[in-house]
Amino acid sequence: MNKKSQRIYAGILAVVVSVAMVGSAFVGYFLSKDSPPANSGSSSTANIEADYQNQKASINAMVKQAEETPDNVSLLKALADAYYNAGMTSQIIAPAETQDNFKKAVEAYQKVLKTNQDPNIIVDMATSAFYSGNYDLAEQSYKQALDMKPDFLTALFNYGVFLSQAKNDWAGALIQWQKALPLAQTDSEKEQIQALISQAQSKVNANQSTNGVSNPNLKNAD
Repeated sequence: MNKKSQRIYAGILAVVVSVAMVGSAFVGYFLSKDSPPANSGSSSTANIEADYQNQKASINAMVKQAEETPDNVSLLKALADAYYNAGMTSQIIAPAETQDNFKKAVEAYQKVLKTNQDPNIIVDMATSAFYSGNYDLAEQSYKQALDMKPDFLTALFNYGVFLSQAKNDWAGALIQWQKALPLAQTDSEKEQIQALISQAQSKVNANQSTNGVSNPNLKNAD
């Protein structure tokens, strides 16, 4: 998956526990662009710790550069991505630092967005805001990206994850994932989006059954 496809499946700890997590494709249910999953079993704790320390050292160097060249948008974007990746890694190695990493990612992405309203960056910021606990900013940003690009797979998928996890809105998530399914480019993506659709449909059916509604009248994705 190239960098333009951005972060789908990047690291929510438990969206659908029955669906496998796969490298840079499904890392925990946000599409991810280029960083390995922090919770992958392929690396030892020592290796992940070393990776995290390297990430922090790289961040410190970029912070110093950014102080000297505050208008360097490319550097700010790299710094935002670095904070995002560190946030992913810290989920396993240093959980207490995770929220701060994502808050700093949000701050850096916001600086970039002042001059570059790229939907990819908006979704990255939205996902960072989600992880940092800023749900209002996350939802606003997902909607903004989709207003700009309604057929944006990354935004559709990640917004569905947000709705299911942050708002327990499985019906809303189902709608987003049904829109995302025909946009998936690989069999793996299609299979795993379909798995999430099935999970969401089960949740919706269960909720409606509890509320006494027998016919959910929601379209199942093919």
